Amino acid sequence: MKSIKKIFTLLLFVNLVGCASHSAMRGSVAMKTSNNEAHVCMGDTEVKVGDKVNAFKNVCINESTAPIKTSRSGIKTICKKEKIGTGIVTSLINNHYSVVKFDSEFDFNEGTVVEKQ
Repeated sequence: MKSIKKIFTLLLFVNLVGCASHSAMRGSVAMKTSNNEAHVCMGDTEVKVGDKVNAFKNVCINESTAPIKTSRSGIKTICKKEKIGTGIVTSLINNHYSVVKFDSEFDFNEGTVVEKQ
């Protein structure tokens, strides 16, 4: 009986961790498939074929006079989201992922933020 409880607990833990990590990825490039195409963590409930999207990167600057975030080291950091390109949803893979073709080649990789326009 104890082994069944251990197995059930392990399966529950794996399921919760899997769901949590997937929700943290929402709206990001999961896999770069070419210089202008990627699998994006946006499913059929969020986008449809033909939807336009924007790609962003985070640009952070450390400044001693910055009034925003302060790290543990005491260095103040200002971060802003910078648009780096646009694209279109070309197909839906499943309820979690879609394929996005970007309008032009720009520097993106796994983790690049993607938002529906």
